[in-house]
Amino acid sequence: MTHRITATREDGTDFEVAYGYGRGRRRLLGCRHCDWRERTTQGEARHQGLDHLAQAHGALGSPRMTADPPARRQTVLIMLACVAVAAVVVWWAASQG
Repeated sequence: MTHRITATREDGTDFEVAYGYGRGRRRLLGCRHCDWRERTTQGEARHQGLDHLAQAHGALGSPRMTADPPARRQTVLIMLACVAVAAVVVWWAASQG
């Protein structure tokens, strides 16, 4: 899973729905507190996850959607690699002229 959708119930209990990719690159939502699973599109994931948390668990407060640390780390590494390649290309082009 690449993202977490969380909300808090009035008694302070946090509930979480995980969002990511399943077999065949299908986008999936899965509740960590019950057996609920659902296929989704990227634009609907946050709304579907928060709707489930509200209806099934009564969690309405402090809605958040965050990236998991491994997914965030992978994105940063890919961006750094792209910047490094671009810097080498610019340096090489400048040294040719």
